[in-house]
Amino acid sequence: MDQLVTFDPISFDSNWSTMDTSNWTTTSAPPKNQVLVWDGPQKIQIPLYCIIFMLAVVGNILIILTLAQNRRMRTVTNLFLLNLAVSDLLLGVLCMPFTLIGALLRDFVFGGTMCKLIPFLQACTVSVGAWTLVAISVERYYAICHPLRSLTWQTPSHAYKTILAIWIGSIICMMPIALLSQLKPTKRGNHKCREDWSSLEFEKAYNIFLDIILMVLPLAVLALTYSLIICTLWKGIKTERAIKSQAPSSSVDMYVHLQGTSTTTWSSRNRATVRQQSQWKPGRNCSDDANSLVSSNGSRKIITGLRKTNAERSLCNKKRVIRMLCVVVMEFFVCWTPLYIINTIALFDKEFVYKNIGYTGIGFFQLLAYSSSCCNPITYCFMNCGFRKSFVKLFRCFKSNPDNRNFQLEGSDGQMDLKFVHNRCADFT
Repeated sequence: MDQLVTFDPISFDSNWSTMDTSNWTTTSAPPKNQVLVWDGPQKIQIPLYCIIFMLAVVGNILIILTLAQNRRMRTVTNLFLLNLAVSDLLLGVLCMPFTLIGALLRDFVFGGTMCKLIPFLQACTVSVGAWTLVAISVERYYAICHPLRSLTWQTPSHAYKTILAIWIGSIICMMPIALLSQLKPTKRGNHKCREDWSSLEFEKAYNIFLDIILMVLPLAVLALTYSLIICTLWKGIKTERAIKSQAPSSSVDMYVHLQGTSTTTWSSRNRATVRQQSQWKPGRNCSDDANSLVSSNGSRKIITGLRKTNAERSLCNKKRVIRMLCVVVMEFFVCWTPLYIINTIALFDKEFVYKNIGYTGIGFFQLLAYSSSCCNPITYCFMNCGFRKSFVKLFRCFKSNPDNRNFQLEGSDGQMDLKFVHNRCADFT
């Protein structure tokens, strides 16, 4: 094709398509063998697209496989995180390759059907990601601030219904994109994928509607719910400190594992409780017990350490989960808010955006938006110690014995801790 291609990076709000990544024009059509555009910005953007694409695909597939393989870990929060990983994976697959091809060819070469399908699916994945974060925040709010009220509806079946409602609502809201998107010829004889609105007022109204339901409203709900959660957790911390100040003595526990029989717990106050253990797991040699002492005959193992109460552990778990989820929310809105703002401004004054930001800047803002699809797997690994350690343990145990292996993701109050179960690997939290 010897026709010149034009793309418009501003048109994300009107067709949600990375195909519209430039309205770049040249004074003359290139020769037939000159198809790709390879200038300074492309030399930087193309490697970044490839890196983000690989991280998004590999990271989200790992999360999906990890959460999907264990039925016991299909908690409400984990199901929402699974849906978020699916939407991130689809966002990476449906956005970045087409953006890269469009930036290189500067032409929409995928046909009329794909012109309707690709922008529509891209818009749906963005909507699903935003409202999945909202669902997680509401679920965490009721679980932490109103735990008794949430027991009746905080079930996996309710989570499935919520996820289904999110997808159906997203499809309905984005249906105009599928109905109105069509190929349009450019001045140089190429094609661009655009929405054909009957009037500019309808186009502006619809895009303002998208800004509200995809950025303003989710951000308001997230800010409200997480603010209330933080206040509740802070009150719990103050109460716990007050209790500790009244009873400063801490108990030191000693665990004696009798091989093949039972586990005896001795407290510092000389009170003992005996908990029967069905069987001894000799495979704990794969775990690290830094505080363990083995007697000379090797028949028993003594572990000493400070034992937290269930309330303390639950509070710590909740704080870790909230920190991780807050970072996930911040990443989503830091990545997407600039592009929303740019597109909204361009809807009323394109010349201002072109003059002050330019095509290269707009392209990098698009890249920032797509990078949200690979942020969540990285966040889970860096902000969840159990998840990070479990991946190391996972690959280590896969290497030691490729057979008879299974892994599961365990969590308390939504905490994601990967737990590897193997004939030679120990359980750990």
